[in-house]
Amino acid sequence: MNKQCQCGFLEEIHGFDSPYEFERFCIYIKNQLEAKSLVSVKCDPKYEKGLIFGGEWYRCVECNEIWRLVPPDFPFTGLWEKVE
Repeated sequence: MNKQCQCGFLEEIHGFDSPYEFERFCIYIKNQLEAKSLVSVKCDPKYEKGLIFGGEWYRCVECNEIWRLVPPDFPFTGLWEKVE
């Protein structure tokens, strides 16, 4: 599976190195929502890729791919990934 948007706008992150890095990424997502490059979508509560549930879901406006952001919860370091 490709680890980037079809349009090349987004790429997967498997683990944030610090709470500050996660916070900066959340600000980036907020800015993309305000710029209308991303839109929030309803998540599927049964989606469990890697046995990791939940997160916030977003759709890339350019290519319509769905992505999810799962926050860190020690020892899990969080992720940003494409929804299959």
